[in-house]
Amino acid sequence: MIRILRCAEPAELQLVRQARLATLRSLALVREPTSKDIDGYKIVAEQLWRSQYHKCCYCESKVPKAFNDVEHYRPKGEADRLPASNLTHGYWWLAFDWDNLLFACPGCNRSGKNSKFPLAPGSVPLIAEQMPPGNEVALLIDPTADNPIEHIEYKFASTAGVGGVFYWWARPRKNSLLGNETIAVCELNRIDLLELRNDYVRDILSRQVKALSKALDEGNRERAEEEYENSIGLLASSNTYVGLAFDVLRTEISSRKLKLLIGRDWPSPRDFR
Repeated sequence: MIRILRCAEPAELQLVRQARLATLRSLALVREPTSKDIDGYKIVAEQLWRSQYHKCCYCESKVPKAFNDVEHYRPKGEADRLPASNLTHGYWWLAFDWDNLLFACPGCNRSGKNSKFPLAPGSVPLIAEQMPPGNEVALLIDPTADNPIEHIEYKFASTAGVGGVFYWWARPRKNSLLGNETIAVCELNRIDLLELRNDYVRDILSRQVKALSKALDEGNRERAEEEYENSIGLLASSNTYVGLAFDVLRTEISSRKLKLLIGRDWPSPRDFR
């Protein structure tokens, strides 16, 4: 999970918002709008998909455009705000707000997050027409506003419940509460993601680690500088599993070895702000 830079709001979303919000406001005079009442926002699915380099905003897996999952950071029809509040009304007035829309895979969106939007104790949930954040303190990382790498890291470890197989697990960095909640809510350690991350390490990252390590061990400065740049290239936003690559590279090759031969270091979490 990494920081996402939004593209400009598409003009067609503004038109949909003007038309659909008027309808929802009339409905809200009678009852709370539900997900079934809210449509039209998927008009921006392709723009979101392309601006996120075809990746899920949470797990960074590449997603076919056909899934068409436009994710609402603040859920549109119903919201589970525990542990702060038992109120469950959705943020229907933000259903067409560009700052509330993301593209997500079905695993993170439908099976994982769904209507969950945990708030910190003491938060006061927004009511209709209030703009965020108000007095809400969200416990879920917003990848367009927060720096996910400061909150989530990846550790290679085994868990008895998975038969002793080693995987790269998502963990809260420095005991981050946002990291912990986001991992749980989006199910970032579900088995399909664990296996996909292992595959990426084996097929891509391990080869790059091996190439850089070889150059460093041989004292080949020119080759080491070249392989270092190749490694840094894997941290470009367009690549898959950049958050994972960040921790794998730093774990497998020490900063000390880099500094001794080529005077370079790995980026820090702050470099992804």
